[in-house]
Amino acid sequence: MKKIIVISIALISLVTVFSAASQGNLTPSLKKKITGGKSSDTFLCWVFFGDKGQAKNFPGLNENALKRRAKIGRELSYGDLPVSHEYLDRIRRTGAEIRVVSPWLNAVSIKASVGQIVLISGIDKVEKIDQVLTMKRPSVKEPSENLISKSSSAVDYGSSQAQIQLMKVDQLHKKGYSGSGVRLTIIDTGFDRWHESLLRVKVVAERDFQRVLADGEPDTITSFEIDQDSIYSQTWHGTGMLSIAGGYKPGSLIGSAYNADFILAKTEMYFGDDFRQEEDWFVAAVQWAVDSVGTDIISSSLGYRRWSDAASYSYDQMDGKTTLSAIILDSAAVRGVLVLNSLGNVNTSLTSLTSRPDTCIATPADADGILTVGGVWATSLKWADPVGASGERLTGAAAGPASDSIKILPTGRTDSAYIRRIKPEIASSWQNYYAYNEPDDNGNFNRYASSIGTSGATVLTAGLCALLLEAHPSWGPQDVINALKYSGSNKNTVEAFFSVPESLDITLGTYPNYNPGFSGIATDHKYYTSNGVTYDLYDVYRLGWGIPDGIAALYHSPPEIVYPEIALPEKDQLLDPYPNPVKASDGGVYLPFYLLQDSYNVILRIYTLDGRMVRKLELGSLLGSYPISFERDDTQRPAFWDLKDDRGQPVASGLYIALMTTGWNQSSKKIMVIR
Repeated sequence: MKKIIVISIALISLVTVFSAASQGNLTPSLKKKITGGKSSDTFLCWVFFGDKGQAKNFPGLNENALKRRAKIGRELSYGDLPVSHEYLDRIRRTGAEIRVVSPWLNAVSIKASVGQIVLISGIDKVEKIDQVLTMKRPSVKEPSENLISKSSSAVDYGSSQAQIQLMKVDQLHKKGYSGSGVRLTIIDTGFDRWHESLLRVKVVAERDFQRVLADGEPDTITSFEIDQDSIYSQTWHGTGMLSIAGGYKPGSLIGSAYNADFILAKTEMYFGDDFRQEEDWFVAAVQWAVDSVGTDIISSSLGYRRWSDAASYSYDQMDGKTTLSAIILDSAAVRGVLVLNSLGNVNTSLTSLTSRPDTCIATPADADGILTVGGVWATSLKWADPVGASGERLTGAAAGPASDSIKILPTGRTDSAYIRRIKPEIASSWQNYYAYNEPDDNGNFNRYASSIGTSGATVLTAGLCALLLEAHPSWGPQDVINALKYSGSNKNTVEAFFSVPESLDITLGTYPNYNPGFSGIATDHKYYTSNGVTYDLYDVYRLGWGIPDGIAALYHSPPEIVYPEIALPEKDQLLDPYPNPVKASDGGVYLPFYLLQDSYNVILRIYTLDGRMVRKLELGSLLGSYPISFERDDTQRPAFWDLKDDRGQPVASGLYIALMTTGWNQSSKKIMVIR
């Protein structure tokens, strides 16, 4: 009985303390969640601090990160100082588990019980405690399988041709731009790189933020792991996104930036329709990619805000400065990183398209300093309208604007909307072909599929941005964004829109329905005629500046890196040996080559002019070459002959013939050896 009394007193004390703390630094949503739960329940929370204590020393950053900041004149600032170790120790002493530490937010994500949260709320310098966001993912349209023909042996885009040609990425490829030297981060569900189109992908860093290994070390495997991932569906989305930008399989699929340096972050859980997404993983991944790995570009398909009226965030919070995910992406942008995020989709799982009076933009697409990407059909070049010709519901691209584009007026007044920020800024291919990672009944993983969504449009455009940064290494994020806007197909509509900012004649309301007039953006049109030209002003909030023209964007200012036009070989062949003539003091001669397709037995033989073979170099099974000259491609190493015969003896001076056979054809070059 005495033990029960003691426990009862402890619980009463806890309730009393919580009651007092509930008036302080806990957010209303967290208070409600805790109040309705059990004392033994644990919660994921963000703890924000009022200052950084005695922290004075900046952390060491990746060299590329420092160069990127210097390019835009950004110095290390208060946000880069570490979170106070003293404050973190106080959190640990409560027994709470620390998950993610964010210097940019001056916050820490924790897993804690009600009692631990109460103790933390009483710690000096704790400014706010909020819950980590969770959401329910809408059902995803199943991809169409095996729609790509594999019969062509030529170097071509296969069924990815339409998506690549839409923004003239193919023409940039012909000019020699492939993303070389540009670091592109993809934050997604996981990445399986055993697919034939992903064998050449250059990954410079990867991390699985969903778990930490037993010894505290980070998990650097982002592919499917049977002890962690229940089904291959966990990694299919990320695999597909990587292939849209980085894939390379001539005749089937070629990505928009197939030669970029990729950084992979696995943050998003995927369990069918029951989708729990934790914002702290995303925050950790962004900071890691920016400061620890030195990324140049981030591509994300993240979207917080349920596709129903019971939203995790309300429309008025889509203002670019409220949600943590928007804040963290804007923080990356001000540090010189070009950030792209998908606008989102309107999903067929709803009973109606939307009954909300606002638009369907989902954070962090509302972030101010980033490039938000909408969706168009690559064939018609029109917005992916979620309403069919007969009025039937379809899956379509979401629409803007961000909520701070709405003029908030006193009660009783009505007025038009005004333009502050346009979202999305641009639009790209809504339907994309990609590498499909789930095996068929015969265990074949080399499958291709087609699916729709602004996720694919975003990573496709991120590849285009990598090409532009390769050509313009001095450009910062805003330079790229300006070039894409300048080249956009809908630029004239945006200019007409800005010339008549009150033309929408939107009737405004009060919270939460600030803008009931915008309910028609996903289903209606608002036409404006000027100088005989009619513009659909709603397309500004659907397409932004429209579809970028890659060539026009390239020449927004003269490229700093200009490559000579490349005439690709039409078959497997040896390229010019170097040095040639070759002297004994050179140590040997390099024999670069180009393979049109994958070859399983590449052999180089060296002959004298009278036909006697002196050396045989077996190169084995090799992948087909990237369509760029070997000097810029460290993935296709040239062969090397050390000027010795098969017995290891130096060959005599004279003219030799190098003959390469691949099983598909053969090619030869002459080499002059001088002793």
